[in-house]
Amino acid sequence: MDILAWIAWALFGVLRLVWSLVWFLISGWVSTLLQIGVLVAVVFILLYGWQRAPMELWKRGSAFALFVWGWIRTGGGDPMQPTATREVTREVVRIVRVKEAGDVNFSTLLSLAMLVGLALVAALP
Repeated sequence: MDILAWIAWALFGVLRLVWSLVWFLISGWVSTLLQIGVLVAVVFILLYGWQRAPMELWKRGSAFALFVWGWIRTGGGDPMQPTATREVTREVVRIVRVKEAGDVNFSTLLSLAMLVGLALVAALP
C-alpha cells in the first residue's frame, strides 16, 4: 500500500511540475496580450473618447478577427490570392554596374564625416 501511495505522490509531483511549467509559459503570453489590449484601448479612448471607443474597438476588432480567421482557414497564405490558382511570374534581373573609382554613397559620406569630427575633437587641446 505504501508503494501505491508513493507512486501516486510521484505522479502528482510530475503533474504539478508540468502544470506549473505550462502555467508559467501561458501566463507570459496572457500578460503580454492583456498589456497590448490595454494599450490599444487607451489609444482608442484618446482618439475617439470614452463613449465612442468601445464601439470602434468592437468594429475594428471584429474585422481583424475575421481577417485572422480567413488567414487561418486558407493555411496562412496570402488571403487575397486563391490557393488553387498559381501564376508563374518571371522576374526581371537587373544588371548592377560595378562601383567605379570616385563613386561615393551616403553611408560613406557619413562615415567620413564622423572620422573628420573625431579627428577635430582629438586635435583640440
